[in-house]
Amino acid sequence: MEYEPVNTRDKAGDREAVSLQKRAKPGLQNPVAAGLPEDLNWVAAEASPSYGEMGTPDDTAQVHPYEFTTSMAQLAEEKGARILFGSVTGIDRSNGKVQSVTYDDKKTPQSHTIPATDVVIAAGPWSQNLYPPAPIEALRAHSVTIQPSNPISGYALFTSINLPPNFGQTDTHVKARRPHKKVVAPEIYARPKNEAYACGEGDTLIPLPKTTADVETDQARCQDIIDYVSSISDELRDGEVTARQACYLPLGGPLIGETGVKGLLFAAGHTCWGTVDSRQLRNL
Repeated sequence: MEYEPVNTRDKAGDREAVSLQKRAKPGLQNPVAAGLPEDLNWVAAEASPSYGEMGTPDDTAQVHPYEFTTSMAQLAEEKGARILFGSVTGIDRSNGKVQSVTYDDKKTPQSHTIPATDVVIAAGPWSQNLYPPAPIEALRAHSVTIQPSNPISGYALFTSINLPPNFGQTDTHVKARRPHKKVVAPEIYARPKNEAYACGEGDTLIPLPKTTADVETDQARCQDIIDYVSSISDELRDGEVTARQACYLPLGGPLIGETGVKGLLFAAGHTCWGTVDSRQLRNL
């Protein structure tokens, strides 16, 4: 969906851009009148010149990544799987087949090696660390979670927001923030338990660290996301920011299937979309 700044005119007739959340005309608060779904009432309807749907509740759904993965792990344990927490440091693939996996235990500084015949690499952007031929690179992205001031309906929004010329400017007593692009495209996902997740653009300023515990979060980039989504939603602007975070996405793929090493398989890639296609990797 696209958003334009809401403009007013001063007495001299000059146009002055103001924040998108200002809703001076009650008639423009009607989402349907602005071409939005009736229950999408937590965004600035008067500032939306266009809206398009990618899917409906009949054919589209989303999962909470943490809740999904931990639930799947619990189900696996109930079926007899044993889950070890640590960082894999190497896969022995001598003689053209998988032999063992070596990892550092999360709780102790000890290194362990366990025999293996079949290994699935699902390490996202860290895949090359375990298998250098994998054509997967890393991209850092920032995100925030917000508890809205009022409950919001279940939409995933891919926005395109035209920022006002004076967006992000501060008063003379505060140092001005870094320049913003004219058009920004944060994504906003409504989640259960009255939570909204919003993510911004990626960057390659900081190389991929050794582990997820070493990921650096740029607070200014998180604040940008907060400002962007706050500019189109009173509920997000007036809500409570509950997390400011960064992660690394895997660029390339998706890679799903066998490799040229017997017993070594891949399930990684395709940025934030996860695995949406498949192909074999016998030439890797």
